[in-house]
Amino acid sequence: MPDAYPYAEIGARLRRLRETYAPELTQRAWAEKHGFNPTQYNNWEKGSRRITVDEAERLCDQYDLTLDFVYRGKVSGLSENARKVV
Repeated sequence: MPDAYPYAEIGARLRRLRETYAPELTQRAWAEKHGFNPTQYNNWEKGSRRITVDEAERLCDQYDLTLDFVYRGKVSGLSENARKVV
């Protein structure tokens, strides 16, 4: 049986990002703020779907992150400020 949440680790990082930078925003409000479809974002955050590179790059540019962090959890390429936050 296939895993229902194959991207759960990526989703956990997206959730941590949202809760760190905008704890007052709901998942829907965060998605809309960044131009994402709320249902699609929900699937990314719960880990049932993987965020696309284009959308991940948008978050990376805005929050000084790297694709290695979003997809693989590697913090080595992050700025000192970003490391403190995530």
